[in-house]
Amino acid sequence: MNEIANALRSAKRILMSLHRQPDGDSIGSTLAIALGLRRLGKHVTVATPDPVPRVYDFLPGVDTIVPWAEVQDGAYDLVALYDCADERRTGAPRPFAAYAPKVLQVDHHATNSRYGDVVFVDPLAAASAELAYRTLELLGVTVDRELALLLYVGLETDTGGFRYASTTPGSHRLAARLLDAGIDPGEVSQLVYERQSEGGLRLLGLALHSLRVRRDLSLAYFVLSDEDFARAGATVQDAETIGIVDYARRLAGIEVAALLRSEGPGEVKLSLRSKGHVDVAKLAARIGGGGHERAAGANVKTDLAQAERMLLELLSPQ
Repeated sequence: MNEIANALRSAKRILMSLHRQPDGDSIGSTLAIALGLRRLGKHVTVATPDPVPRVYDFLPGVDTIVPWAEVQDGAYDLVALYDCADERRTGAPRPFAAYAPKVLQVDHHATNSRYGDVVFVDPLAAASAELAYRTLELLGVTVDRELALLLYVGLETDTGGFRYASTTPGSHRLAARLLDAGIDPGEVSQLVYERQSEGGLRLLGLALHSLRVRRDLSLAYFVLSDEDFARAGATVQDAETIGIVDYARRLAGIEVAALLRSEGPGEVKLSLRSKGHVDVAKLAARIGGGGHERAAGANVKTDLAQAERMLLELLSPQ
């Protein structure tokens, strides 16, 4: 982490990126580092491959994020990535060498591909926001309410409101520090979880109606087609922010929950969740994905029917 901090300290123009379908941790940790670096006099550009979900529009700095198409080649000293386990997930249209001579990345996914010149991965961290906080400490940046809000959103969303098994005593100690900086946890939770769109709720209803249970595989899963999205008047962002797959995990007597979601012709997003006895990151890795032991996913080039067969094969005894 000292090497990470030194690289950030020595750079003048820094490019950062969210990952595909950015979530609260990607957005919160990246914007926190960007804001901290700007206070140190750095020029920081934050790019995104996909639009930022509307539920995060209250975060400071979210209006400064630009699409990758607006990023200039060769204009930076350093590319710095937080919460991007695989460089493909950044959606960068060209190799990072086209933008800067050096790449660093900080992450908490055990399946991280270790790309970059300077890499720090801590799979025991519940969120990349924890690592962003450590970075800001090393840089000597005071974590005020603005920074605390960004870090708290990253920490809260990646721990499922501090419900997931990845939550540690350190997670709660950090949360307490962020609350001391002036964060109102009730207000943040309302902004993140209680501003869903009508289309998102209708999509959730269709997902619940599609519930399929395989007790022999200890599996419960939902299937959503393009037609379901059209019928609900929902977007991919709605599916992400409402946390549909977590509803399958609530079913008693099952170990693995999944969501199969069409992402247009010939592509399916598979989201996997586990209650602890199955390492879904290893399952996702078998089909080109990755993630955490209890939360992982993959994008596969196929249709929903084939993706469903693939899911069942992943869970079937070898």
